[in-house]
Amino acid sequence: MQDWKRVFTIIFSGQLFSTLSSYVVSYAVIFWLSVETMSAEVLAYATIASLLPQMALGLFTGVFIDRWNRKRTMISADLFIALCTLIMASLFWLGEPKIFLIYILLMVRSAGMAFHVPAMQASVPLLAPQDKLMKIAGINNMIHSVSTIASPALAALLISLFKLQWILLIDVAGAVI
Repeated sequence: MQDWKRVFTIIFSGQLFSTLSSYVVSYAVIFWLSVETMSAEVLAYATIASLLPQMALGLFTGVFIDRWNRKRTMISADLFIALCTLIMASLFWLGEPKIFLIYILLMVRSAGMAFHVPAMQASVPLLAPQDKLMKIAGINNMIHSVSTIASPALAALLISLFKLQWILLIDVAGAVI
């Protein structure tokens, strides 16, 4: 536990990039669908596909995360989300994909986030000394809050500057970091 600050900084800096990039990509896809289709219905379905699986599965994933290796769970979930995003990017490079495929990939990515975020939160007590847990938990919550608040604005900015397939690669880079 002597070197817990360095370990915590490395892991949670990477998790900030990972979480932020995943949320930015989700919002970018939702915004892109909304702009391209000019449909409020598509906007609603994309938002539901992007958020509902994480909310629904989040009720049950904690049980599994407590039994599994948290490090492996975070890495596996992150790589799974990046793989789904890479598949989505490939579909965009091949041409404009069908909307139902985008919905499915948004749902699967969201399911991956249902494992990633709780595993990250549950790893805090394993990384920090008992007397620092409140401070570290606050930093962990800040990472999640910053990702949640900043991601729609960053997604809107990126959509106005780049093609969607390039924005999707941000999530892959976030997973690598």
